[in-house]
Amino acid sequence: MHRRAFLERTGLTFAAAALAQLPIESQVAAQSASDWTSVRALFSLDAGFIHFGGLYLASHPAPVQQAIETHRRGLDSNPVDYLHAQGPVLEASVLRAAAAYLGGSPADIALTDSTTMGLGLLYNGLSLRSDQEILTTTLDFYATHEALRLAGLRSGAVVRQIPLYTDIATVSVDEIVGSVAQALTDRTRVLAVTWVHSSTGLKLPLRAIAQVVQQANAQRDPSQRVLLCVDGVHGFGVEDVSVADLGVDFF
Repeated sequence: MHRRAFLERTGLTFAAAALAQLPIESQVAAQSASDWTSVRALFSLDAGFIHFGGLYLASHPAPVQQAIETHRRGLDSNPVDYLHAQGPVLEASVLRAAAAYLGGSPADIALTDSTTMGLGLLYNGLSLRSDQEILTTTLDFYATHEALRLAGLRSGAVVRQIPLYTDIATVSVDEIVGSVAQALTDRTRVLAVTWVHSSTGLKLPLRAIAQVVQQANAQRDPSQRVLLCVDGVHGFGVEDVSVADLGVDFF
């Protein structure tokens, strides 16, 4: 699904209630998602700046602003009853929408406060042994490295970091995939990578990496197979792919 189609289906459907809070010119522009001007009009961003900080903190579009205000009023009015009445229904709705976008099942999705929380829960929830290995890269994010370090301390598993390429200016799919293939060992139980690197913008060829992992797993017992785990935060919502088709175990 394209981002524009996703915005049309999940965002602009609820825009009508929020339009009254927008300037007149924004109301007109926000009636359609046929071009990015109308999409931008849903955001209250200062037009005097070019905003590239969405990977860190993102502005809410008008429908989300309105939803936040609605739920804030409900929680302020009657916190416990509002939470009990709305919580399960809204969580189920979010899971269904996320599953439709991701290409999976609601049962496959866990809601967390952040990517950092998700990484911590994942890596420290895995059943690892001291004779096994966690493989990651030198370029992965601090939250990944720390979660893996703690998982290694808890389980005794060795955490090993590898470079994926020699020079970002000449990096290729073959070099990245070859680096992963060469680094996998019989002890490797977890391969932790990041889809899009915030430091360089490099996008990893996940399907190709998944194929290497599948080949390595072909002759392994299920309890010994390599689990491909991906921090996908910077690629999610940008790439027009189904996560279910990427061949990864955890995203």
